[in-house]
Amino acid sequence: MVQQQPPVASNEWGTITYHTQWKTMELKWEPTTRSMSDEGFRQTLQLLADEGLKLRPDYMIIDATEFSHTVQDSTLDWRNDHIIPLYNQAGIQKFAFLATPQAPGTVEKGAEPAPDGPADFPTGWFESRDRLYAWLSA
Repeated sequence: MVQQQPPVASNEWGTITYHTQWKTMELKWEPTTRSMSDEGFRQTLQLLADEGLKLRPDYMIIDATEFSHTVQDSTLDWRNDHIIPLYNQAGIQKFAFLATPQAPGTVEKGAEPAPDGPADFPTGWFESRDRLYAWLSA
């Protein structure tokens, strides 16, 4: 499903790519998230939301396989208040996370994609790109 595309935006913690043929925007978290603060997390999600408003993808993917930061609850509340409404405004239809097999709550472990917080779209957590792509294209 993925053909290499040039990044549309990036910072020291992540790279955002837009796959035009699939109308899918992807954030790939980098190993540098080991030294990232919650402020860096917020800046990166804001960058993703801003690009989403510009390009209006149908789907968003976050590749969290190399994500190494522990996000504070207050930052997750901020995401629900400030970022997810922008995803809704951008018209996102499905949101998928690619995680490691150690992650709890993945589709492979029996979880069902569902709206997260104030999202108007379902979010699924996946251990494989094949399962993730199959769900996005279903």
